[in-house]
Amino acid sequence: VSLFGEAGDDLPEPRLSPVEDWLPAERLTEEFQAVGFYLSGHPLDDYAAPLKRKDVKTLEEVTEHARRGAAVVKMAGVVAGRQERRSARGNRFAFVQLSDTTGSYEVTVFSDTLEASRDHLETGSMVVLTVEATMEEDQLKLLARVIQPADSVVADAGASGLRIFVEDAGAVPSVATVLEKSADAKGGRGPIYFCLLDQALPGEVEISAGRDYPVSPQIKGALRSLPGVAMVEEI
Repeated sequence: VSLFGEAGDDLPEPRLSPVEDWLPAERLTEEFQAVGFYLSGHPLDDYAAPLKRKDVKTLEEVTEHARRGAAVVKMAGVVAGRQERRSARGNRFAFVQLSDTTGSYEVTVFSDTLEASRDHLETGSMVVLTVEATMEEDQLKLLARVIQPADSVVADAGASGLRIFVEDAGAVPSVATVLEKSADAKGGRGPIYFCLLDQALPGEVEISAGRDYPVSPQIKGALRSLPGVAMVEEI
């Protein structure tokens, strides 16, 4: 009614149209576009276990490693930005800003690596980098040798299975739909177990899905976003 007046206390609450919640990946993308960083999680959260099985280090681990001496290691990141430059010899190189679940960092990419991997370095892309890590005056320096899409790196590093914790039995049909849609997906397969969280019982009830299904970070994220699913863990 008025920007500074006291009238308007009897106005009705605004009516918001019901909409479906974003998938975790969509929510994180919207958060990054709105404020420039992630709030509710990180896009690599569902990749943590398969990346570890591939001996991919976090920024925190790489930093500790570099403090003990120069090393060549693998690390993962989500591309936040890229600035290309031209050297005195005319060769193009780039500074690429990335982040993982433990922090943000910058990698220098020289011309040969840049030409081979420029398509993987778009904002929002998830990549695995083989880098030379050194510590100079207590500052981490990273030089990229190889850059690969994260999905291709973890394609054969699937979990042995998934345990889905369900707090509402009504979520089971939605879980079944996601699993059936992914039944023909490539990658490792494993058993699926439902854990029903029933307060009327003294513990958890675990039920097998009866067959193996593909197991990947994308499927794990899709299941985790379903209403009534409390948690999804690898086994």
